[in-house]
Amino acid sequence: MIECGAATESDMVLAFLRAEVDSPRFKQLVQNCLLTLKHDRLLIDNADAADVQQNDVRKALLGCYRGYGRDAYLFRGFPQNVTWRRVVLQAADLQALLYAKEPSWIAFSGGTRLICAGAKNAAVSPTGAGALAVAKAILEGAQFPELIVAEAGEGPLVLVEGHTRATAQVNRYLRIGAKCSLSR
Repeated sequence: MIECGAATESDMVLAFLRAEVDSPRFKQLVQNCLLTLKHDRLLIDNADAADVQQNDVRKALLGCYRGYGRDAYLFRGFPQNVTWRRVVLQAADLQALLYAKEPSWIAFSGGTRLICAGAKNAAVSPTGAGALAVAKAILEGAQFPELIVAEAGEGPLVLVEGHTRATAQVNRYLRIGAKCSLSR
């Protein structure tokens, strides 16, 4: 893993929202919560990361549909005191990267939670169709939002946001002849 510098909680929240605001799976949930909070997507598209009030609303938005800061949904059991940083994942990191504990991704990876296993299954599983489309777009030069990964001490890296994009990246990595070990 290559360290790229510190990040703030507000950076993470904004990256998360930018990744999901147009997602087929979460777009409507984001829109509904924006309406509930009496804001529009300019809060995400034209964000002022230095504006404390905007950051508070974005945090509430992520809490509304994903449970961030509320110990709910995706963030059930997520630690309160987290140090955020930006990193570049290397090949060895990709081999050990795990999906979150979500039933469909666990099944997709054959019970291992390893993204390498999911990437290998992409061509034979309906869950993999999105990842293959993203992998093709990456090969064509498309840019996608950052992945959000959690690490607890010396434990494994666990994907928090970006399961399809991570699967696509690893699938692309495998296509160029790299090896992915499925042991941990």
